[in-house]
Amino acid sequence: MSNVSLMMYVGNMVRIGILLCAGIPLVRWCSGMCAVFCGKRFSHHMGVIVGRIIFYSGILFIAVTVLHEFGFNVTALLGAAGVLGVAIGFASQTSISNIISGFFLVLERPFSIGDIIKSGDIVGVVESIDLLSVRVCTLDNKLIRLPNELVLKQYLTNLTYYPVKRIDCILSAPYSNDVEDIKAQIYTVIKNNGLFLHEPAPVVMLHKIGQHDYDTETRIFFTVRVWVTTDKFSSASAVLMQQIKDQFDTNKTIITVVHNN
Repeated sequence: MSNVSLMMYVGNMVRIGILLCAGIPLVRWCSGMCAVFCGKRFSHHMGVIVGRIIFYSGILFIAVTVLHEFGFNVTALLGAAGVLGVAIGFASQTSISNIISGFFLVLERPFSIGDIIKSGDIVGVVESIDLLSVRVCTLDNKLIRLPNELVLKQYLTNLTYYPVKRIDCILSAPYSNDVEDIKAQIYTVIKNNGLFLHEPAPVVMLHKIGQHDYDTETRIFFTVRVWVTTDKFSSASAVLMQQIKDQFDTNKTIITVVHNN
């Protein structure tokens, strides 16, 4: 090997070393900065997607440059990659559909990381929103992977989108009880607990006078509606039922819960 060739070879190796040692950390830093910026400016979901696009694009650029330094015909490789990409595209239409659906989810933003969603029969906390799927941790601590296309196609409920939520329940009492007295006692329970909001105002009203499906006794049915902050929603219903029971146990009145959400 001549001195000129040796110098060229050493120069190529030095450039490749600098490119790898400086390029990869630089790509990581740029993708991280862009992810943080987009996360603060738009949403955490958008930040994650933008960061990953920049990272993989940067790595691809470095890989192509390294191959060029080694003397490979990059144009031919890109042409072959294009043909291979078309073949792979036909074979992976589902994946492409999920990627496109993922971008629609980014633009529409029906939920964010940390929200509790219901998609089909799945209820859980959104842990990540990736290019192909949404990862959800169910309330009993199971990991569920939901394809983006499926999330976009079917009905989806964001249970934590708004800051307050309403609890609805239906109670029944013996027909002989005084309606206004029952309502007053339920209002007392709601008023004395700071868990329940006063605005929007709670509602206690007569629902119907009739019978249970499993009984022939005529009873009075009441609808109770109270509002709580979203972070207290999961426990507020049980607290309300317990305090109503305690209130009516004191007065020797039998209250039956017909419906509770």
